[in-house]
Amino acid sequence: MSSGKAAFLFIATGIPGFAQQANEKIEFFEARVRPVLAANCYACHTDSKLGGLRVDSRVALLQGGKSGPAIVPGRLEESLLVKAITHADPKLKMPMGGNKLKDNEIADLKYWIQTMAAFWPTEDAKQEAASTVVQAPKFTIRPDQRNFWSFQPIQKSAPPTVKDAGWAKTPIDRFVLAKLEEKGLKPVQAADKRVLIRRAYFDLIGLPPTPEQVDAFLADNSPDAFAKVVDRLLASPQYGERWARHWLDVARYADGNGRPDNRPVFLGYGMARDGYANTWRYRDWVIQALNEDMPYNQFVKAQIAADLMPEKDRSKMLPALGFFGIGPWFTGDDVVYVEARANERDDKIDALTKGFLGLTVTCARCHNHKYDPISQKDYYALGGVFANSGF
Repeated sequence: MSSGKAAFLFIATGIPGFAQQANEKIEFFEARVRPVLAANCYACHTDSKLGGLRVDSRVALLQGGKSGPAIVPGRLEESLLVKAITHADPKLKMPMGGNKLKDNEIADLKYWIQTMAAFWPTEDAKQEAASTVVQAPKFTIRPDQRNFWSFQPIQKSAPPTVKDAGWAKTPIDRFVLAKLEEKGLKPVQAADKRVLIRRAYFDLIGLPPTPEQVDAFLADNSPDAFAKVVDRLLASPQYGERWARHWLDVARYADGNGRPDNRPVFLGYGMARDGYANTWRYRDWVIQALNEDMPYNQFVKAQIAADLMPEKDRSKMLPALGFFGIGPWFTGDDVVYVEARANERDDKIDALTKGFLGLTVTCARCHNHKYDPISQKDYYALGGVFANSGF
């Protein structure tokens, strides 16, 4: 069993409380045990009872067939079912036809027999689990939570009053200086022109100026010499390439060539179902948006719903949907489909809410959020939006 699967099973079965444990045992059985038995064993071992064995109830498995009990709860080495599915006994190779179950299916059946003692849910078990569930307190949003910083409308703040008013050249300078004065600090002396142009180049395009560009700036004694340098850098294509990287981090973008051969399955397959073939389209769209000074509200709308924008903008905006489409996608034969899809939607909820709302919403996947005003119901409502939109 992989370490990821073992970790999942530990989490799934280690939560205190009988009702929680019982419900999760039922969920594990119905998702990972019964479907395997039904798909591979029921055809021969239900009503037809080949070899005198039925496998559609715990009692029947314990009773076994002509060769003896099919399972011994807690004892893999004595369970004939385990010998059959692992082909440890040439006379007991199952399923019929010599085919072998997938490794994860064998691991799940072993776990069910050994750790879960071959738990088989009945109506009584379900009712008992349901009757002992303790109702959680109703989730309410407090007034202070409604005042969360990211919920507040944008307001224009007046520049603060400062002592050294002559130092501030712009309103932004006054905000910076006010905080320095509050801490008892003074601004450092102005940078010389050679330092200043290097700072501008590295900040705006991530590259140093050439010697010729430095010399030209040093020779320009006009009052707007530095402004001309900044305007030229902002107009260069390298500006978008430099600053797009910050947003691409929020969007969890990365270039690559797919899943390495030694990457554990539970960590996923990478960012795109098509092996990164088209992820660059989203990257280039972000770069272009910055270089074209796209308004932020349009930048946000395009990444959430470009396909629903006005037709005149739609074709240009469609690559923005890469914000959700680039993944990760947990695909393949060696993952549990429902679980993998839930993990994919969790990542999209996380990127959406952290990137655009300033909230850690995915904490509510398991419980009502302890700090942010998000309930578990809210989380699954948002997950339902993704589940019904093709993501």
